[in-house]
Amino acid sequence: MEALILAIGAKTCCIMASGVGGMCNWAVNKTIKWVDLLLAVLVGWIAAEFFIPPIMKHFALDIVWGPAIAFIIGYCGIRLLPVLEERAKGMIRGGK
Repeated sequence: MEALILAIGAKTCCIMASGVGGMCNWAVNKTIKWVDLLLAVLVGWIAAEFFIPPIMKHFALDIVWGPAIAFIIGYCGIRLLPVLEERAKGMIRGGK
């Protein structure tokens, strides 16, 4: 992992790891659409840019932990997308 991070960069590894996390969830749950996989990569990019560096700094983690955190974010993020979508639709319709 360290060689890959040094070759292509930590942020790129984090974005790819998030996408792989989304694909792993898609392999388990085939009802997910392809758009959700693209959203997992987008979430991975946002996480690699804004969330993962502060998490790693706060807990004093080595750089190789970044892709692992991104994988978890990608896997969990793809699972949360339908829930967030329903809540947003409910708020738009004037529900909860």
